[in-house]
Amino acid sequence: MIEVGVREGVLALVAVLGLYLLFILFRLAVPRKTPGAGEGVRSPQTVVVDAPEPMPVSAPVPRSPEPVVPLEVPVPAVPQESVNDIEIQQLRRDVAQLRTEQDFLRSELVAMRLDMNELQAAKERPPQYVRPVSPQHSEAMLLAGRGIAAAQIADHCGISVAEAELVCALARAEDGI
Repeated sequence: MIEVGVREGVLALVAVLGLYLLFILFRLAVPRKTPGAGEGVRSPQTVVVDAPEPMPVSAPVPRSPEPVVPLEVPVPAVPQESVNDIEIQQLRRDVAQLRTEQDFLRSELVAMRLDMNELQAAKERPPQYVRPVSPQHSEAMLLAGRGIAAAQIADHCGISVAEAELVCALARAEDGI
């Protein structure tokens, strides 16, 4: 099976984000075709709106319905340059966000490398003996440190005399070091 670690995942994410950035920059570099043989501005479009019939204020006389004349409201043309400027602003925001994410990923990568170095250094060091802590033996160590006899320690802590003698020997060894 293929094993993918966090480091490889981070590098793959950075690569995908870089490819996305290149794709966006390529799209920005390629000029778009505009309708109408090189016109920079689109022709104005018109929108037809039905005008409601005005209500008479004080005329109770019924009228025959008049034909509704549609009103033409011109829609202002948006120049292609404005559209390009808006797209450029959006792309700049996207690039800034990608840079921020890339910086975050780099810092995470550095932290992971430091952790890996610490783990490798810990592997190279010989393991240190860590004295197990049990309530019986810790109390026995305290009593042995005070100089109490092994038989009394065994009775007080509920351990065998041999264990108590071992604890006393360990306590004497620690005091001598």
